[in-house]
Amino acid sequence: MSDTLIHHLIIHELEKEPEHSEARLFLADSTTPLDSRADTLVEKLNHTFLQKEDILHGYLSPPGDALFPGYFQHLIEEGLSEEAFIAFSRDTMNALQLSLQGIVGAKGGYLVYALYEVEATRMLGVFLVRDTEGLAFRKEGEDAAAFLLDTVTYLNTDRLAMACRIHINRFEEGQGRYVELIKHARSQKEISEYFINWIGLERPESSKTLTQSFLQMVEELPLPVDESTGEPMEEGRFREKVLHFAMQSPQKTINLEHFGQQLYGDPEATKPYMEDKELGLDNEFRFDRNTMNRFYNYKASAEGIYLYFNRNHLNHAQVRIEGDSVIINSPELAEQIMDILGDKS
Repeated sequence: MSDTLIHHLIIHELEKEPEHSEARLFLADSTTPLDSRADTLVEKLNHTFLQKEDILHGYLSPPGDALFPGYFQHLIEEGLSEEAFIAFSRDTMNALQLSLQGIVGAKGGYLVYALYEVEATRMLGVFLVRDTEGLAFRKEGEDAAAFLLDTVTYLNTDRLAMACRIHINRFEEGQGRYVELIKHARSQKEISEYFINWIGLERPESSKTLTQSFLQMVEELPLPVDESTGEPMEEGRFREKVLHFAMQSPQKTINLEHFGQQLYGDPEATKPYMEDKELGLDNEFRFDRNTMNRFYNYKASAEGIYLYFNRNHLNHAQVRIEGDSVIINSPELAEQIMDILGDKS
């Protein structure tokens, strides 16, 4: 059974070629029927946020500063009704057309607007999807002697040009950064800025920056008590538990209260530090997997030699430095190398 519950779905088209400055719209008058195909589409689009690592997090600018936030505020005030949803999508599409007029290099596509829930969390998603060409097998008639190749056009939902998710619960409750945005390819940074400005993203921070701030806090917090010994937990084991906590968190989202409860037995464990340092972390944030991994796992390479090790290997001197030499204390690894040398003798 799907974990995604769709309330409203509508699709519009922005027609624009990169070499031309004008932009045209095809605006739908009604929502798209909600069936299994709609479920598959929204699930794939939403899953993009789990696949991407470094996502921008922020707020919407005040309604008076940009059109999109003003239209979104009206949608909320109208109770997220279907009529208000359709009007919101059409109004923001008109605003997008205005922002792209005269911009050479920007390219159009299909704008998918979805109001949905994932694990009881309400989301408003806006996804820019484009066509791509592929190949398919075709058989002419039942008596065909061979398959032919056909060119087919399909929606490329795996590589979105732009995607935005607004956490409605966070917005209504004022709980930190509620906008997530996947930018355009880095090679077209200037073009992606128009979509950021269209959404009205304010005070953006990347997942990587938020994760670095979290790990800085973790390094400065006192080590929790190891229940088995009654003494402060060994640093390497603590880092391992932090990594495990993050990787097991649903939707790749760290909740600081859950972190405090699980690691320290106190949901408020991080609060004094955050208040003292005025750390700009929300209670919930999407973490960057690569940055988190480097907190415990390390890799180094030189002269064709590759080493992968973790904090415990360093703390227990299984990997250590003597002068300009790297010493690895591992009987099992030594045995494997001896076997290799024996095969060559």
